[in-house]
Amino acid sequence: MLLRPTGPRRVHLVQVGGGPLGGDDLALDVDLGAGSHLQLRSAAAMVVQAGRPPAAARWTVAAALASGAVLDWQPEPTVVCDGAELRSRMAVALQRGACAVLREMVVLGRAGQRGGRYHGELTVELDGAPLLAHTLLLDGADPALAGPAGTGGARVVGMLAVVGEGIDGTPEGAGEEPGLRWACSALDGPGQLLLALGDSPSAVSALLDRSAQNWSEFRSALS
Repeated sequence: MLLRPTGPRRVHLVQVGGGPLGGDDLALDVDLGAGSHLQLRSAAAMVVQAGRPPAAARWTVAAALASGAVLDWQPEPTVVCDGAELRSRMAVALQRGACAVLREMVVLGRAGQRGGRYHGELTVELDGAPLLAHTLLLDGADPALAGPAGTGGARVVGMLAVVGEGIDGTPEGAGEEPGLRWACSALDGPGQLLLALGDSPSAVSALLDRSAQNWSEFRSALS
């Protein structure tokens, strides 16, 4: 995994090998100083594949934002192939005045696959106090997790968390259209969380893009 600067305030994650494979352990630390801005993107989807012997791959991100810093984290989707497992954890620590857009999209399997197992954790702290603790557990081969009480057969799960300074107002609420369902909730603090389920990556991605753009316009109006 390489970091490639692609603009004055933008960095792309570039995978130089296949995977991650089962047993791989990847980690990234992000440290933003006061008033700094960073867009983080990825050059392609992260495709998680089973290893030999079977074991979970791990992906850990820790981000610390000083006062006035802005992190715009919107990588390409994570695809969990049949037989693979990924344990993902992202921990974000904001100082007063900082804010972040945190987007994740998980696709269960390639075309024609049920998909493997995904365990994702997202935690956000503001000035040392918990603001968000979210856990997502998916398994395309588990009838309970993929059934009516879980994803309801949807292959794609998307999340957009907008947290920190200046994030207020009324959340977008919930909605449904063919192949796509979503709900947006206010946090107990400055922030909102959007969760979406869909049949196709393009539908979920378009919804997250619209919501992220709405936040960007709102942020621009404040500054």
